Amino acid sequence: MNETETKSSSTTKKWLVGCGIGCAVIILILIVLGIGGYMFFKNLVGNFQVQEELMTTLTERYGEIRDFSPEPSGTIGPSRIEAFLSVRDAFAPSRDKLELSMKELQNRVGQSEVEVKKPKNVFEMVKLGFGLVPQIAEFLKFRNQALLDAEMGMGEYTYIYAIAYFSWLKKLPEDGPDFEVTGEEDSGVRLSERDIEQMREERRDTMLRRLHRMLLPMLQNQLEKLGSTGSSEALSEWKDRLEAEIQAMEEDRFRLPWEAGLPDVIKTSLEPYRDRLEQSYNAMTNPFELTIEQR
Repeated sequence: MNETETKSSSTTKKWLVGCGIGCAVIILILIVLGIGGYMFFKNLVGNFQVQEELMTTLTERYGEIRDFSPEPSGTIGPSRIEAFLSVRDAFAPSRDKLELSMKELQNRVGQSEVEVKKPKNVFEMVKLGFGLVPQIAEFLKFRNQALLDAEMGMGEYTYIYAIAYFSWLKKLPEDGPDFEVTGEEDSGVRLSERDIEQMREERRDTMLRRLHRMLLPMLQNQLEKLGSTGSSEALSEWKDRLEAEIQAMEEDRFRLPWEAGLPDVIKTSLEPYRDRLEQSYNAMTNPFELTIEQR
């Protein structure tokens, strides 16, 4: 394996482990397959390479995620919400396909006991796992292509996704499948209600930290631009509120923007699109929606 393949394989493995939805099933499968895992990752890297190239183009064109600056006034223009929804519509088929596969795997793992030591169950998990990961690559590829087609950067997409779904519609950052696979030596794979609760808490913490790292700089960019737009009573009140929200986020690394209540200026922007935004949300694929690999 040359240096490029080694680096790409390492990146892919790191991404799989960090996706936070139980992707350990793939690692478990590769352990079972042994040397076959090398060929799996070699082919998988090729699938992910396309989406990484698209992400590189997005980054070159629109900058890093944290570089995005919302409108200083706080509004989200109709054209930008329409662009966001067009992205959601464009890769909806791959999102729906991934959802079905995730549900199938969840049903398998969510049984009271799955004895991975039995050959039959091993091959069932292999079949499900091998079908899932290429779909993830396809999902990300179509998402990135849809962003390019809609002339929207990953930063703006992340901002609208988080504000609309989490801050406004109160979707849960920990949304996703109710499973996590562990290869405990004697117990096989089991999932209790307590296991699910702990897994969701860990996923929530991970998602909130990631979102915080991406979104706080955006609000700081917004405040900086607001300072150069002149002054009025309305802007002064908005500036005070924005400064207070930034301070609250700086003091709490798990805080989402406006989690205590969305400002009217943002709510008014989103309200006409409530139904379409609700319909475009997918709880099962949520952990993958903001997956990125910017270089």
